[in-house]
Amino acid sequence: MADCKLSQGTGGCTFKATRGAVTLSVEGTTGTVLFQKAKYNGADIPNLPAKTISFTIVAGTTDLDVVYSFSNPTGGAGVLKEVCTANTELMPVSAKEPSSVYHICA
Repeated sequence: MADCKLSQGTGGCTFKATRGAVTLSVEGTTGTVLFQKAKYNGADIPNLPAKTISFTIVAGTTDLDVVYSFSNPTGGAGVLKEVCTANTELMPVSAKEPSSVYHICA
């Protein structure tokens, strides 16, 4: 399994990152959660909706724009994780806020 690339950021960075390929997953804790749409550094991430997305982190501060879909549209919840050796939990997700912009600093 791949080395982990993301950790909690500070200041204007949601995540501190190491450059390179990364895969994120979303795991439902209340109902099912999927990535409905996602865009990294201005480019659409293909093959959605899905439970995982993959992209390559580039140098600088970039944005990951995500729209989640929830099987429980009012009370759905889950966890955003990095698929890596530590299977790092990054952020809770909720049907109350189905779209997010994460600032990634590498």
